[in-house]
Amino acid sequence: MTDIILINPPNTYDNFPYKNSRELCLYPPLGILYIASALNDTSLKVEVMDIVAQKLTLKQTIEILIGKKPKIIGITATSPQIRGAVQIAKEMKNYMKDILIGIGGAHVSAVPQFINDFECFDFAVVGEGESTFKAICKEVFSDVYLEKKLYFGEVVKNLDNTGFLNRDLLDRSLYFMEPYGHDFVSIHTTRGCPFNCLFCSNPITSRNVRYRTPENILLEIESCLDKYKIKFVNFTDDTFTLNRERVINICNLIIKKKLGFEWCCGTRADLVDSELLCLMYEAGCRNIGFGVESGDEELRGKIVNKKIKNRDLLFAFKECKKLGIETSAYCMLGFPGETREKMYQTLKFCKKLNPDVVGFHLAVAMPGSSLYNQAIDENKINKECWENYAKGIFKEQPVYVPDGMLFSEIKRIQKDIYLKYYFRPKYIIRRFLLDIKSFRKLKLDFLTGVSLFRSAGTASGRP
Repeated sequence: MTDIILINPPNTYDNFPYKNSRELCLYPPLGILYIASALNDTSLKVEVMDIVAQKLTLKQTIEILIGKKPKIIGITATSPQIRGAVQIAKEMKNYMKDILIGIGGAHVSAVPQFINDFECFDFAVVGEGESTFKAICKEVFSDVYLEKKLYFGEVVKNLDNTGFLNRDLLDRSLYFMEPYGHDFVSIHTTRGCPFNCLFCSNPITSRNVRYRTPENILLEIESCLDKYKIKFVNFTDDTFTLNRERVINICNLIIKKKLGFEWCCGTRADLVDSELLCLMYEAGCRNIGFGVESGDEELRGKIVNKKIKNRDLLFAFKECKKLGIETSAYCMLGFPGETREKMYQTLKFCKKLNPDVVGFHLAVAMPGSSLYNQAIDENKINKECWENYAKGIFKEQPVYVPDGMLFSEIKRIQKDIYLKYYFRPKYIIRRFLLDIKSFRKLKLDFLTGVSLFRSAGTASGRP
């Protein structure tokens, strides 16, 4: 019997597990691992179920939960995952009415009133939940009745005090990152983001940026090197180079200790320079993801509120290529005021940047984002859209559709743009030359190409 089970659900159990999935990576859910690891110093037996990685159907999920008979189930959910979370909670209440089911994560943090609309959840934790969820568990297992349904998490001021993740709670063989296979770990070194992009949901405390110290980060990496023999580290911060001096110290420590692992990160093009990129490469950085959003500089700055110049993006991608750092570009289609011509301008600009990987996703109106509020004000979506998505009434996540366009047209343009970027002879030849030494990567390139040809988007369900 298990006391507590924490769950990372799929976006929805409809058509899950996804057939013919051709993903190049699958990362562990760090947020729920932090919640679980906070209970390390208790006598409670805690398990983590990552349904996305385990590829369990709803029936299989429920059978496992019934067999383990937990007293508390905690489910984390972003807004796209909220349908899957509701499906689990509703089904479990049909079999075990006395079980306590809690919800946490980005969606309920952006929409706290969600807890009042779904009786299948007994409580919700808004914001950072380590200490709050731990306190709830102590009350429940001391037979103290929970008097309220909504709890607000306590902001962690000193991230060095959170301790290292108990990675043994997950089956490491389920996670992979090409070309390193299972020999990698994901590490989060900051919390919060000071920027205010149109599309981004900003629940509660996200403006307050806090940093782990370089020494603390290296201690965790060294422990993973010793225990798991990793070859690669995936830094999952929103903007890894936000504090330039800290990145320099991290890189210098890696070089000084001669640790010999490679790593990747994500950041903004206006927060890197030649000197910093050179040092990052020397310290093992081999891939950087940049938010491009749009190829139209005016739209990017005035509408998306991401005030990054085209010259900054061109410089960052050029410098990375010169050093041998692979690049990823993240773009979106369908911003307010965007036209067909501007969407294809994004494609044209990406061809100039020439990233190794590029994503062209649709602008989803996430709760808590400025885009969501604008979409409601313009009557493009209604306030119940995410509630109806969670209930399964709406099958699609609410996408913003600019004036004068149809959703079906944006989907057609998205597919066309994907094909025109990835099926260029120049790109195909470059990928072949890069991956020729790895049959596994060549096979994945081929299968990914087939998947893109059939339908744009990702196997994970992101529009």
